[in-house]
Amino acid sequence: MKSLKLKIYNFFEEMLFYPKWYHWPFIIMLTPFSFVYMTIMHFKFPRKFENMGIPIISVGNIIIGGSGKTPFTKALINKFENKKIVVVMRGYKRKSKGLIVVKNFEKTLVDVEKSGDEAMEIASFTNAAVVVSEDRKKGIIKAKEMDADFVILDDGFDKPFEKLNIVLDKKIKNPFTLPAGGYRYPRIALRFADIIINKLERDVKIPKGDILISAISDPKRLLKYWNKDYKFFPDHYEYKWEDLKQLQNKIIVTTAKDYVKLKKFPLKLKIIELNIKIPDIITEQIANYLIKFQ
Repeated sequence: MKSLKLKIYNFFEEMLFYPKWYHWPFIIMLTPFSFVYMTIMHFKFPRKFENMGIPIISVGNIIIGGSGKTPFTKALINKFENKKIVVVMRGYKRKSKGLIVVKNFEKTLVDVEKSGDEAMEIASFTNAAVVVSEDRKKGIIKAKEMDADFVILDDGFDKPFEKLNIVLDKKIKNPFTLPAGGYRYPRIALRFADIIINKLERDVKIPKGDILISAISDPKRLLKYWNKDYKFFPDHYEYKWEDLKQLQNKIIVTTAKDYVKLKKFPLKLKIIELNIKIPDIITEQIANYLIKFQ
């Protein structure tokens, strides 16, 4: 049953991003619903933006799934390591509700179940504070209370706050919005972005190991760096010991996002090192925004 669910998940994930010929009947069938969705999103997109009294840098995208937001956010934090930065996130797939300070400027306060994997990754591998909240406004207010120099708003492209809108643009082969395709907004929405980054320059270092395990969006992209055994799970998958116990004597190579969920198990783990290079011109634009705000 689990194998069947995974196959169904993989079928639709592939359909949304990189469809094959056998996906197109489903895509065509869902296209009318995509036009309804686009109409709703057009009227839902904010026209007024609130000044929250603190610089906000939004890191977003227009597709579902991975576009590199978390690695980019980590790289951005490292670029401004002399600043007090609070990352405000939804905390996707966390087993908690409401506003939670995952990490203050001194230590991590909760576990990954309460924070969500992406929030815990940022908390574990940067010096930024992290707040999760479904209500992003409350999260920003909390960041101000924590005396942040500025806020990085995760996935904030369509949030109604005055901010510097950075959009990581990843083109996919399926041109439609949800539910027929993988776009959350049509590409014309990019006109609302202040900075569009079309390609991230990545430096990837893969440690030696026996098997690659991951539960990121489109994990097959890791296979360009790996030619041994692998085991992939749906994005944000909650690992269980029964999934892993047969691997306890092997050296497991995994991503930072997976590591924060896997480290509780008695496993031999090695983390893929992924560094994003932010162009100087982008850093200057961000620095100028911060100066202008002050």
